[in-house]
Amino acid sequence: MIAAMVTACASLMIAVMAYWLNHQGETRRSLRKARIDRVSSQLKDLYGPLLILTETNEKAWSEYRRRYIRPNEVRPAEVFLPELEETRWRTWVEAVFAPTAQKMREVITARGDLIIGGDMPSVVLDFCAHAATYDALLANWDGADASKSTLIRHPGNSFLIYVRESYGSLKAEQALLLKATCEGGRSRFHQSTR
Repeated sequence: MIAAMVTACASLMIAVMAYWLNHQGETRRSLRKARIDRVSSQLKDLYGPLLILTETNEKAWSEYRRRYIRPNEVRPAEVFLPELEETRWRTWVEAVFAPTAQKMREVITARGDLIIGGDMPSVVLDFCAHAATYDALLANWDGADASKSTLIRHPGNSFLIYVRESYGSLKAEQALLLKATCEGGRSRFHQSTR
């Protein structure tokens, strides 16, 4: 009788322990899957498109600067651009810089919930403000100031660095999460085949 009760209690404790361990494992897998899904969405819906657009814009700006702006050329904002330079600049603004900036702003606006961290980085807000001023520049090109530039300056290299580093850190985290998932799956497979 006592042996039967001990056996029944041991069986019950083993069952409860197995359930608890299984529940803990499922909880960890669910949390890992949710994190993988979030990181993948951040890459696919925000930082991936943003990186491509940012790198494209940077390459276009670098080439424009290399080809059309003389090194160390400083021109006061109140000095008008010569007609040929203004025509060229307007073409590049209308066809390349403004559309790309607007696409980046749209990506950020639509998927800002995927930004890394709890707060919107100031460099992202600075870029969006810059992109918004293209609308006014293009709407009033002939009435714009002599420099024909946006009212709010591009945040420069800090925006490109932010996007590159964010994308890189998310890719690294994604790789670690996927590796852990694969290793967890292999160990379960090996345990089940024993």
